[in-house]
Amino acid sequence: MNPWFVLPLASGLVCLGFGVLLLVRGGSAATSRSGGFLLLGGAWWGLFEALWTLAPDAGTALLLLRLSTPGWVFIGPLCLELLLAETPRGPEQLRRLRPLAWGTAATALACAWTTDWVHVGVEPVPWGWAWRVGPLYAPWYVFTVVTATTGILAALRRLRVTASPAEQRQRRWFLVAVSVPLILASASDALLPLFGVHVPRVGVASFAILGAVITASIRRFGWSVVAPGSLVGVIFDAMPEGVALVEPGGSIRVANPGLAALLSRPGARLMGTRVADFLPGLDLQVDSEIRECETELLRAGDTRLPVSVSTTPLRDKRGSHLGLVLVIRDLTEVVALRTRLLTSARLAAVGELAAGIAHEINNPLAYINANLRALRDQWLTVAGTWPSESGKAKILEVFEEGLDMLDESLEGVERTAAIVRDVRSFSHAGTGVRERIDPEFLIERALRMANPHLCSRARVVRESNVAVEIECVRRELEQVLLNLLINAAQALDGHGTIRVRMARRGEELEIAVADDGCGIDPDALDRIFDPFFTTKPVGEGTGLGLSISHEIVRRHGGRLEVSSERGRGSEFRLLLPVAAD
Repeated sequence: MNPWFVLPLASGLVCLGFGVLLLVRGGSAATSRSGGFLLLGGAWWGLFEALWTLAPDAGTALLLLRLSTPGWVFIGPLCLELLLAETPRGPEQLRRLRPLAWGTAATALACAWTTDWVHVGVEPVPWGWAWRVGPLYAPWYVFTVVTATTGILAALRRLRVTASPAEQRQRRWFLVAVSVPLILASASDALLPLFGVHVPRVGVASFAILGAVITASIRRFGWSVVAPGSLVGVIFDAMPEGVALVEPGGSIRVANPGLAALLSRPGARLMGTRVADFLPGLDLQVDSEIRECETELLRAGDTRLPVSVSTTPLRDKRGSHLGLVLVIRDLTEVVALRTRLLTSARLAAVGELAAGIAHEINNPLAYINANLRALRDQWLTVAGTWPSESGKAKILEVFEEGLDMLDESLEGVERTAAIVRDVRSFSHAGTGVRERIDPEFLIERALRMANPHLCSRARVVRESNVAVEIECVRRELEQVLLNLLINAAQALDGHGTIRVRMARRGEELEIAVADDGCGIDPDALDRIFDPFFTTKPVGEGTGLGLSISHEIVRRHGGRLEVSSERGRGSEFRLLLPVAAD
């Protein structure tokens, strides 16, 4: 038995392993497919070369030689495909060469199987059998070298000009990976036989070197320009967001380190964990392409983290459901910024009301002061007439007047305290906890706070015929209503009417604030909810009130709608889900 068969057999097995690895790691990347099939061709070639090395006669050796043709005849087209995939914006002339390369290789294969134009025959040599080439062998060899060399040069030019620093560091690896087979296989298996010189063949072994170089570059750099499909895994691991593939049953199949960091759990323990364990109440039903929501993530130690969750259904090419892709983003900083923005908007609303509040507080203080002075004089009168009998009637009269003044003063004090209490409560940041509330209570508080701003310019008419509750963050909806009332008052020309209407619309509650003021231009109507857009003069508005109100309502699962006609007034409708009974 000729021991030389071990080299092509071992090289073919190495090519098989590296080729399968490249196809599996590279996924659907074109470069991985081309490189993988190039190595699988080397495996086919090595298997049949090992067999023909052991062939007992020339006829069997020639048959096995021709059967090995698919493994090496497509080297040129596959190299070209590999390098075109690496240079997607390469020269147009190079792309036009693609069908010619495949056509030439297919023609050579057909001729090798049916004629003597590629291989005339074989002859014995110490390492097995050597072939005698036919007239078509030389043109095929030249064309293969030209296509492969042209592709290599184009790819190297692209790497030199447009590649990133990481790709630049792999240039020599890339050059070695494609040049070794081209030089070694070309010399020992193609060029020398053309001149009748036979040496031990190392073509298959050179393809094994190609696979080893590609695999080594993946191991060294974490990915490869020849097999960039593995870069997906690197990106997956590097993403700061938590990403997981969820099985239809709701268990995690694959998770990235970002999710392990968000949950404060080791990544190995996440496999098989149910999503409901850390995102209770999350709907994993597949009824739309992408679903997004904001919720809280349960971390180790029973701590909670505000997060945004996106779910996208994962399907195979036939449309069958495979599971969900779950993306979780940490909203800690966003929630903190949102809280500061809401607080700033509330303080801005308080600033709008400041002048009216000062006037409203000054009035009760004035008659409290006057009543107390009058009460003092009355008590002096009492002191001067007591205890004579003639002064009893006068004393009773003074006491009655004094009691009225005390009651009026106490009412003024309570009114002042209520105003201060409402403003302080409204301007406080709050906890953001939702509670069941009667919307009439919210409207009453908003009107009471806005009254100093409304009393001098608007008549408020209330309409309500419903008795429902809503779940909301009280201060946030108070802010929305107060903003709508102030805007309505500012839209009035001198004096007008503001109507506050509440009605039930199916499973929604509608709260409408309408005015008969100047209205909104049609051009501005589509932009009024945009941040920093305002129709007020410079210095009188920030353009954030309606934008923040729109966001608050959206987070409550509702909508904020508007209709307006220039010169006829505007109506803002706040629609919120009714709390379940």
